[in-house]
Amino acid sequence: MFNINNFIDQIEPISTNLEPHFPTLNIALGFDNNYAMPAGVAILSVIQNTPNCNLHFHLFIDNVSHVNLEKFKKFNYPNVSITLYFLNNNFVINPKTLVLHIPTASTCIRFIMPKLLVSVTDKLIYLDSDIICLKSLAKLAEYDIENYIAGVISDSEDMQQTISEMYDIDSTRYFNAGVLLINTTKWCEEKISEKALTMINDGNIYKFADQDVLNILLENKTLLLPIKFNTKIKISVDAHQEKEIRPYTVILHYISQNKPWYKVYLSEIFNNYFNLSPWKDDQLPLSGNSSSIRNYAKYLFKQKAYFKSIYYFSIYLKFKLFLKK
Repeated sequence: MFNINNFIDQIEPISTNLEPHFPTLNIALGFDNNYAMPAGVAILSVIQNTPNCNLHFHLFIDNVSHVNLEKFKKFNYPNVSITLYFLNNNFVINPKTLVLHIPTASTCIRFIMPKLLVSVTDKLIYLDSDIICLKSLAKLAEYDIENYIAGVISDSEDMQQTISEMYDIDSTRYFNAGVLLINTTKWCEEKISEKALTMINDGNIYKFADQDVLNILLENKTLLLPIKFNTKIKISVDAHQEKEIRPYTVILHYISQNKPWYKVYLSEIFNNYFNLSPWKDDQLPLSGNSSSIRNYAKYLFKQKAYFKSIYYFSIYLKFKLFLKK
């Protein structure tokens, strides 16, 4: 018998604030300790830009440190509630399907969220941890998805082209799973949690892991939403792509390995919210790979910051020659 509660060791509310007469948005994120800080910054951006709503964040966490958990408790706003869901070791995924080398909590935890939260809400907003909210999420929650399992946002045309050569599905409706508006009732009626966990462990290779599984299971059962709710960018060192986004963008999604919380990426948008967050005094990590350090050194050289350029190029050489990054 499939019991979704077997994956959760403990459920702990850490704040239960509620403003009378405000509508409530239920928002879920899942992450491990490596993504705790980015998730916290994402949450802060939602809080800052979504006034006049109660925001209940459901955080599905995998081995998050006590230090980071204490920082989530600092989101003590009158309209913000936070509930923690502690994952256990029963949440096992076939490692051969994780070709993107992303931790389980980041890839497949969204499979079980709707089933656990169906008694809390019939409409759930799921967010990846590598997003920044720039405008209110209230409009997203207003979409009518009564006849759909989820509201979704299309992926890029090049991704859809790639998918067209891999699966027998309508690739023009292939969506990015970083932002989802989920009808939890229909999700449970269709047993999507059970089907997804079965598929991800069936021995087949799904190149984009849980995203592929969800696209296959939800084919013709989704409502396509405007791209402003999941505007995807791949930033370079100077993060000039941020200046090119449309002014109506609601959610900015940093895809690829170039994440804005690495020091080598000069993201004004991320840093703005980071400096308002409980993590503001933390040291940002330098980089996720050696090539970005090299690119940063080149950028500094072009800016005539020669000594800093030489310093970071020496770090790049150390990574490349000794750490094999």
